[in-house]
Amino acid sequence: MRYIPIGAAFIALSLVLSGCQEQQNTTDKTNNPAEQATPNIEAKNQREIAQQLGKNYAQIADQLKQHINVENSGVPLESLVKTINLPSLTTQAANTEKMVIEKRGLDQQPKDLLTVSLANPAMLPGVEAGQQPLFTYQQDNVKAGDSIDMFDSHGDLVVGSADVMPDQPVFIVGVDEQKAMRAGLATMQSVFNENDAVTLDYLPKLASAPKVSEEFLSTTVLKKISVKDDQEPWISGKAEIYALVSGVDPSRDEPTLDVVEMPYLDYQDQEYYPNQIMVYWARYRWGAANIILMEHDTNTNYRELAQVIIKTAATVIASQIDGGAASLPIVNKLVDAILKAIPDETFTNNDDMVDFYYTILQTDELIDQPGASNNATITLEPREIPLTK
Repeated sequence: MRYIPIGAAFIALSLVLSGCQEQQNTTDKTNNPAEQATPNIEAKNQREIAQQLGKNYAQIADQLKQHINVENSGVPLESLVKTINLPSLTTQAANTEKMVIEKRGLDQQPKDLLTVSLANPAMLPGVEAGQQPLFTYQQDNVKAGDSIDMFDSHGDLVVGSADVMPDQPVFIVGVDEQKAMRAGLATMQSVFNENDAVTLDYLPKLASAPKVSEEFLSTTVLKKISVKDDQEPWISGKAEIYALVSGVDPSRDEPTLDVVEMPYLDYQDQEYYPNQIMVYWARYRWGAANIILMEHDTNTNYRELAQVIIKTAATVIASQIDGGAASLPIVNKLVDAILKAIPDETFTNNDDMVDFYYTILQTDELIDQPGASNNATITLEPREIPLTK
């Protein structure tokens, strides 16, 4: 076992450990809190798989070099495991993927959901140059100051820091979060649909069929967005952001809920110009809606989350309606109620709620508008789209 230096304390500790490094192996006890705690089975399996990949790096090195590039940062875990040809490892990988799907409550079963990916694009030159990599796994609730378990090309334990990205390449065994989020949002939409709260499509069909006399589809477009640096550890990789749009159904005293994937929004402190439709106003009473920006979390069960949101939104609306005379302030109340209702166990990291916007109106043009938490900045503009004739 060895440590990656992260300051004077770790340097001193590394010097002490260097003399006995050869006598230690990956089963030695360490002062790493993550190792002392009992990991869940999914994380335990990923850790063991990462160690096996490191130990058998010579067999998979060419495959990683061949497939890792600027446009592709990951390789399906299944293909690497087949190359190593250890039956027990193949079974472990397959079982872990089943756990991932069940844990997240996914209706769909995305192909190659588990991957081995490069921790950061800046590490690519090291891969191309044949630098010896480290292997680690997707660890829950990693925060600043935490230690990170990694394995070298001999399968030996290397302890690094969540605060300092190693100089050598690091491959992470974990979930393809973009695939998981896309499948998760589809599951949420399915649940909303089952509860007659929202349809599945994002296109005009989803926005309710406009009246025959209408010549335009009224929307609000996201022109620009940026999110401040939330000091996520390097091992967390790209952010996976989506929006939850909420309001009141125009014809029924029920909630309208839409989820909008934002696959382009990968990194903090960077401006994006998506020109993306966020709201179809035919779906929202009073021309008013809220937007909550959420960050995908590895422990989210999307089916349970969707059910909680529907129940909460419906309860808020029912409690505010007196004899059918609903009013605009109900829209405001939905945000607070939804955020309070999300169970702590549904989201386990600290930064899952990125920011939120109360009561955006159909006619609003917002330029560089900060959110209520002052973490996101967006530019929105109303846009009328001519109906296809």
